[in-house]
Amino acid sequence: MPRKSPPWKKLLPEFLEAIDCAENDEQIQQACAEIKQAVVESYPDTPSSRRNPMTEIREAIRERYPVKKTKKQKAQYPYYFTDAGKGRVKRWEHLAIKHLREDWNIKTTEASEKSDTITPAPATLEQSENIPPSPKPETSIDIFTEVGLEGEELAIVEQALGDADINEWIKQALLQRAKAINALHERLNEDLSLVKSDELMNDKKYRTNPNASRELASRAIRAIKDWNDNQPEHKWCITNKLISSLTGVTPKAIAKVVEGMGIEDYNQMMGLTPVVNRMTKAAVGSISEEVSIADMLGID
Repeated sequence: MPRKSPPWKKLLPEFLEAIDCAENDEQIQQACAEIKQAVVESYPDTPSSRRNPMTEIREAIRERYPVKKTKKQKAQYPYYFTDAGKGRVKRWEHLAIKHLREDWNIKTTEASEKSDTITPAPATLEQSENIPPSPKPETSIDIFTEVGLEGEELAIVEQALGDADINEWIKQALLQRAKAINALHERLNEDLSLVKSDELMNDKKYRTNPNASRELASRAIRAIKDWNDNQPEHKWCITNKLISSLTGVTPKAIAKVVEGMGIEDYNQMMGLTPVVNRMTKAAVGSISEEVSIADMLGID
C-alpha cells in the first residue's frame, strides 16, 4: 500500500500557485503561514522532522525565483534585499524566504505545553470585523538563527540531523564540550613534578600538554647548570636549541615556555654566548651524548 503523502506535500502545488499569483507581501505571508501550518500538522510532535520539508519548500521557491546577487538594496517585488548568512553575500531573495523562517525549534517554558501553530498574516480591516481575535502566539526561538547557522552551513547540519531530536543534539554537544574543557583544566592543573622526564617525553597524553613542555624545559636547564658547575672548562650557553636537544620539544615550543626562567640573566652572569657551544661540542661532543634528563624529576 503506497505511503500517504503528508499534508504539506499535498498543499505544496497550491502554495506555489498562490506565491505566483500573489500581488503583495501580505498575500505571500499568508500563503507561507498556511504551508508552515501544514508542515506542523504533518509532524505535530517532532519539530526536528519539519526541517527537511521546510528546506524542500524553500528550494522550490528559489527554483522558481532564483537568488539575484546585487548591491542594490531597493529590491523589486517580489524580492527583498538581504546579506544574512555565510559570507554576508548581498542579494535579492523572494519575500517567501523571509516568511518561511522556522520558529519552533526551542520554546520558552511558558509556551512549551502549547501546541505548535503558525499565526497567519494579519487580516485586512474588513476581514477583522468578522473574525474573532486569535490567541496570542507563543514565543519561540529558532536555534539555527540564534547561533548564526544559515545557507551552506545550515544545509550541512540539517542533512546530518535528519529526523533526530535537536534537543538531544544540543545536550550531547554541550556535554562533549564541557568534558573537553574540564579535561583540559585537569591537565593544566596537574602536578608533573613527580613524573619522570622519560614518561613526559614519550607518553602520548603529555605531548600536547604545555605544562609538560615547561616541566621538561625546567629540568633541562637544571641539568645544563649542573654540568656547567661540574665542568667549568667546558660550559654550555643555555639556548632554546640546546634545551630542545635534551627534551625533544621543538625550539619554537621551548621559546613559549621558558619565559621567566632567567636564562638570559644566567648566561650573562656566566659570560656565556651561543658561540661557546660550538667549542664545547668540539671538545666533548653533543650535549645529548653527555647529559640526560630521562630519569630526572621536577624536584631535586
